[in-house]
Amino acid sequence: MVKVTRIKKRYTLLSLLIVFSVILAFNLFLSSSSKTEVIKSDFTQRDKLKYSETTRNEILKNYEENTTIQEPDAKALVTQEQEIDPDITIKNGSINKQPIYCELRDHNVNSAEILQLSKDFEKIFNFKKARKGDKYTLFITNDNQLKKILYKRDILTQYVAEKNINNGFDVFKKEIILDKKIVVKEFILKASLFQAILDGQEEHSLAFEFAEIFSWDIDFFLFPRKGDLIQIEYEKLSKDGIFVKYGKILAARYVSKEKTFSAFLYNDGKYDNYYDENGKPMRKMFLRVPIKLGKVTSSFSLRRFHPVLKKYRRHTGIDYGSETGNSIFATANGKVKFAGWASGFGKLVTIVHPNGYVTYYGHCSKILVKPGKYVNQGDMIAKVGSTGHATGPHVHYEIRINRKPVNPIAIKFSPGKLLAKEFLPEYKALVNRKIDLFESVIEVASSKNEIESKS
Repeated sequence: MVKVTRIKKRYTLLSLLIVFSVILAFNLFLSSSSKTEVIKSDFTQRDKLKYSETTRNEILKNYEENTTIQEPDAKALVTQEQEIDPDITIKNGSINKQPIYCELRDHNVNSAEILQLSKDFEKIFNFKKARKGDKYTLFITNDNQLKKILYKRDILTQYVAEKNINNGFDVFKKEIILDKKIVVKEFILKASLFQAILDGQEEHSLAFEFAEIFSWDIDFFLFPRKGDLIQIEYEKLSKDGIFVKYGKILAARYVSKEKTFSAFLYNDGKYDNYYDENGKPMRKMFLRVPIKLGKVTSSFSLRRFHPVLKKYRRHTGIDYGSETGNSIFATANGKVKFAGWASGFGKLVTIVHPNGYVTYYGHCSKILVKPGKYVNQGDMIAKVGSTGHATGPHVHYEIRINRKPVNPIAIKFSPGKLLAKEFLPEYKALVNRKIDLFESVIEVASSKNEIESKS
């Protein structure tokens, strides 16, 4: 009797332990779900507010991974193909954790055909680079022979392999035709260029393209002021009504209280280039800043308190704060004079340019060029860091003319050659049309800030 009682107690304790474990597991699951939701919410806010080169790549990657593209109905594809050959069975699938070989074997495609397909496919795409989420459509005959496969990496990258008479496969990249819409839109600057574009329901990439056009004239870390207007005529490319990417910016204006900057895309019979209202090219000898993302942390000054040395001294350049590892670009064509360690500058790159100009890029975390190398304007030369006398990651940028430091902001760089005379009448007419278009946007801005362009 005592033994039976002990057994009953053991079973009772075991039952209680099981019930307790189930309750604990359920609470942990709820807690994990709640935590996941909070993280996703925080990440969304960070996407909107943080502008670093790394963040930009993450945002674009996140957009590609989480945007659902509505593709043509698979049933319509099946019906069309089966009308041509009713003995064809069509199967759809996507890559998960297992390789394409296992995916196709699961659909009863024989090993010899899979190996032949992989071999022929290597001409344009290696299945070893297949990634989770890639989609495929198989066209299989009644005797389990693979007649055709459509492999989709994304909406713009699709490959087709068709069985030929030699039992091999003819492989080609499918041409994707996107629908193009030309839009004119106005954005009001409240905090930054990038935030203004986001507030106007557009993507970061449009802001980068706009900033690139005016990078010879506007320092977007210093110049923008609240209330400035940004006007852009641009192409939006879509597929089946879903936005895919931006095309060209056709015209752009930055309107501030002090000045209006304009740029218009024009082809002179050879190349597409951007010009101002008078036909002067936007591209100039120097870019205004050596990085694409960051903020001014210290300006050019004849007397500045040094945060590391703790004393007043000249600051002969401009410091642009940015995240460690962000790219630093050559602001003009030239030859690398020095690339290495230079005391307080830390890791430093200097570039010699025509007419006695020399540019300095200090405190780098990594140098990507060697002395003697010729670089072009916009080439990546180093990575942002905090080497030498620095309290945080930034690039110290300065310009010297005939060995004398000058304020980069104060320099007025001469524009390139004016458009040839034979193109000016046509170009002036184009400029007038674009300005009228922008003015019409201003007139309707209070009720609607987007119109479809007829040009």
